[in-house]
Amino acid sequence: MKHFRYSIVEDEIAQLKGEIDEVPEGFIEYHNDFSPEKIYYKIDNKKVTEVIGEGYDEEAAKRRVEDFLSALNVNLF
Repeated sequence: MKHFRYSIVEDEIAQLKGEIDEVPEGFIEYHNDFSPEKIYYKIDNKKVTEVIGEGYDEEAAKRRVEDFLSALNVNLF
């Protein structure tokens, strides 16, 4: 499984920061029971500022991150 790191602005993906080898310290793990892939996120001033998505490729990871951010927007988080 690969990890892709994204910067987040206003609850939307602002930029792909690239593929990373491991999740850095300071990220919170979020696991959805409907998917084996995990999401890791970082909060600053009560806002999600970065998200790392697991996936077999960048496209799959980006979809997971978008789903996670959508859940935030409808208060499912």
